[in-house]
Amino acid sequence: MKVCNSEAMKLIKELEERKKQVIYTEDNRSRVSYKEGEEMKPTKYDYAATRKEIAEIDERIRKIKHALAKANCAVKVDDFNITIGEALVYLAQLNAEYSRLETLSSYDKLARRITANGVLEYTECLYDPETAEKDQKETYSKICKLQIAIDRANLTNFIEV
Repeated sequence: MKVCNSEAMKLIKELEERKKQVIYTEDNRSRVSYKEGEEMKPTKYDYAATRKEIAEIDERIRKIKHALAKANCAVKVDDFNITIGEALVYLAQLNAEYSRLETLSSYDKLARRITANGVLEYTECLYDPETAEKDQKETYSKICKLQIAIDRANLTNFIEV
C-alpha cells in the first residue's frame, strides 16, 4: 500500500494507540480477584493471543518507521536542498537558536540597579539587543519556511508500507 509520509506518521499513531488499548485491556482482564468460597469468573483474556497481537502491531510499526526513515534520508526538501532528515535536525537547531535570540533580545542595552549596600551597578550588553531581535525575526521566518517545506515533502512523497 502506498501512502504519503504524513499518512504513514498518522498510521503509526493509530497503531500505537491500538497497542495502548490492547495493553490497557490486558491490564484489566489478565487477573481476577475473588473471595474465598466464591467461584472465579473467567474473562475473555488470552495471553498468547495478546502477545501475538502486540507483536504484530510492533512489526507493522517497525516496517512503517523503517520506510519513513529511508525516505527521510533520500527525499529532498524544496528550496533548501537538504533531505527531510537533515531538515528535521536543522529545524531543531533553528528552534534552539530562536529561543536563545529571544533571551538575548529581551535584555536592555544598558541596565542599572542599586546593590544591597547602596552602590549603583551597571550592566551593559556587549552586543546590540535590537540586532538580536532582528535576527530572531529572521530565524522565525526560516523556521516557518522550513516547516512548510517539510510538510510539503511529507505530503508529496509516497512510500510503500
